[in-house]
Amino acid sequence: MRNAASYRIGSLERALGVLEAIADAGQASLTNLAQRTGAPKSSLLRHLRVLEAAGYATMNPETKRYALGARLIHLGYAARRQLGLVDVAAPPMRELRDRFDETVHLGVFSHGDVLHVAVMPSRQPLKMATPVGERTFAHVSALGKVLLAWGDDDAIEETIADRGLPRLTDRTIVDRSELTRELESIRLRGWAIDDEESAIGLRCVGAPVRDASRQVAAALSVSAPATRLTKSAVKAVAPAVVRAADLISEQLGHQAHSGREQRRGLVDAAEQELAAGREQQLGTGGTEFGTPRSKQRENRTPQVRDGRRAAAQALGR
Repeated sequence: MRNAASYRIGSLERALGVLEAIADAGQASLTNLAQRTGAPKSSLLRHLRVLEAAGYATMNPETKRYALGARLIHLGYAARRQLGLVDVAAPPMRELRDRFDETVHLGVFSHGDVLHVAVMPSRQPLKMATPVGERTFAHVSALGKVLLAWGDDDAIEETIADRGLPRLTDRTIVDRSELTRELESIRLRGWAIDDEESAIGLRCVGAPVRDASRQVAAALSVSAPATRLTKSAVKAVAPAVVRAADLISEQLGHQAHSGREQRRGLVDAAEQELAAGREQQLGTGGTEFGTPRSKQRENRTPQVRDGRRAAAQALGR
């Protein structure tokens, strides 16, 4: 079989590079695009005129800046429909959003970044929702950490080579060794957390979505202000995020391993029931995150007792 290099078309690759440069910049002048792509202005201008004629790029006549064209919106929606992942993920994402009334994101790994492919925004006035199509640093987010933790051996190298490990807050991990240790911990517990590492006041919890080949194809997360998604509340939210990610994985054809993973799944499900009982009405503005223990005891229901029984059975007690 001929290798991929034998099919390369220089002019096409340059045109695609121009589109990516415009996407990264938002809007850019000819000079700025030349700096970003390393192409001479004369050849760059020819590419831009072809892209404009086809509707893939547009130029503001007043500012002389280029932006992506409306034709790409059609292609983007078509790609999302064909991807299938978004459609499969929508019901569990909606259920997760409705349960906690916090924003739910779905992202995939793309050229060292997290590419957001779906979002279910919270209905609360104060919320965080990254738009579909937005790219964010992988090392600072729960989504990105999940994708790096279960990515291939080149994922971290690709991320550092393309983006580095920039510091966004005083909590951001900027050391390669520390990031490696963090990813090992994530693999052990099965979920990741962004503990105000991408923005002060924001906390996120993420879990892996696997496909039929058992590879991690995407990551799912719940994002909320840290005042609502407190560290104690994370203990209730994390099992629910893992379960929602598992549901999406099942729809994508993933079959969980037997034995230890099934046992862990029972424990997670039981813990989720316990969390639901402890944090009743968790999705109504997040006001129940800090429910006093005495009030929690008053709120115990048969569902909670069943959850405790299920947990004991799963643990073999």
